[in-house]
Amino acid sequence: MKNGGWVFLSHSHQDIDKVRKIRNQLEKMGFEPLMFYLKCLSDTDEIEALIKREIDEREWFIYVDSPNARASRWVQTEREYIETKMGKKVFTVSLEGDPAEQMAKIEHIAKQMRVFLSYSHPDRALAERLRQKLLDQDMLVFYDMDMRPGDSWLAQTEAAIEQAAKDGFIVYLVTEASLKSSSVKTEIYHAVKAGGKVVPVFVGKASFGLDMMEYLGENQGVSIGETPTDAELERVVESILHRVEYYDSDFTSSLGFRNAKTVHLPAVSRLDAMTFWDSECLECVYIPDSVAYIAPDTFDDLPDVLVKCSRDSYADRFCQRHGIRHEYTE
Repeated sequence: MKNGGWVFLSHSHQDIDKVRKIRNQLEKMGFEPLMFYLKCLSDTDEIEALIKREIDEREWFIYVDSPNARASRWVQTEREYIETKMGKKVFTVSLEGDPAEQMAKIEHIAKQMRVFLSYSHPDRALAERLRQKLLDQDMLVFYDMDMRPGDSWLAQTEAAIEQAAKDGFIVYLVTEASLKSSSVKTEIYHAVKAGGKVVPVFVGKASFGLDMMEYLGENQGVSIGETPTDAELERVVESILHRVEYYDSDFTSSLGFRNAKTVHLPAVSRLDAMTFWDSECLECVYIPDSVAYIAPDTFDDLPDVLVKCSRDSYADRFCQRHGIRHEYTE
């Protein structure tokens, strides 16, 4: 069974040779990139319907930015449609930068899709339910039941933990059984030693002892019932995806937006939903032409903000679509 990892690549067909390198890199890392280069279809409506169906079925998108992509009607149609779908994960990689930096960004994006699921075998049914929820979001999930007969369980487990620790996530099902499991404790200790981001999921009344609390530190967990509903498991997945947005941000609130009335953004490629989360005083924001993606709810808490941007820029089109007050810079 395929363990997730589907990625939609939005690109111009004129960049196909360069985009293939991105696809190849993703495939080497175990992912399933989807890129359209349609030669057999000629009907415009048929092509658009096919692309929209694939977008509906995917959760992770990489916009391959270039002059060709910005001039492509198809690419802009894809991007505008993706933006109508709340909760999609959209990343931007520019073909105009250093190829080594492009590949580093691709690896960073892909690694965030990795999840190692740590659980005790008596909790296998619950682990399988959570695994399926993660797969539904196109996460790449390591699951011990997929190991081939004869393989070294310990070596494979340690390798999977180390892979997930590099930008990905270790989801720890905290139950009465797992708290007594020496193998689960070994996995968590190995994950923390590797610098992994551990997400504890507390099931029922299960809770850490002081030793584990001191070891894991301030890790924010999620609590669910002894027999969790689908909605509770989806809340676990949402918690993980929220952390993905945070780790991918081009910049953070450390730039000092908290008390600013006017913000001149640096040459970033995207604005995520949390960009202005604490900017209660913000009245005006200058958005550079480098921005190629803005989360649909970026300005939901700032209904009176004025956006300054270039005419025909991505920010201009975004403001027009979302009814945001804006003026053009000269």
